[in-house]
Amino acid sequence: MERKTVRTAGIVLGVVATAFGTLLIAPATASAVSLSCVSPPGRGHTTVVDRTACGANADTSSNSAAFGTDGVGFADAAHAGAALGAGLGGGVGAAEARRGVVAAVAVGPESVAIGTVDSVGPALVLSGPGGQALVADPAKGVVCAAGPSLAINFLAGQACLSDGITVWRLP
Repeated sequence: MERKTVRTAGIVLGVVATAFGTLLIAPATASAVSLSCVSPPGRGHTTVVDRTACGANADTSSNSAAFGTDGVGFADAAHAGAALGAGLGGGVGAAEARRGVVAAVAVGPESVAIGTVDSVGPALVLSGPGGQALVADPAKGVVCAAGPSLAINFLAGQACLSDGITVWRLP
């Protein structure tokens, strides 16, 4: 591997570790309801209780799972795709995969993480309190805004990280 490739991979892994740490220490709100929706191939499942919801859909060649705790999680997968969406503590996480793999996790009030992949993947989207992150197809790129957020489309080589003030980008 080229030295530049190794350095870039190290930076991306460091960013992912930092983002996960930030989301884990973010203040969470108490909730009486935690929901999980798992959709094996060819099925769908949706549950709504008070302010918590989850929904998972998959065609016969795919799998999806969604989780919600005082938030909304949604996952939809098709054409041998896999999707995971989680909304925790007031967040909304939504993932849609077509022939790819994507995970979208939103933690904290007013956080939104949305991931959509179509044959290019895997992709990871994380959002903390007040953060907004989006992974779309390579032509539309990745977006990080507002609060803490991270969006990575691994095979497209696109990534962004926001601390709520500054946004860093890889092409």
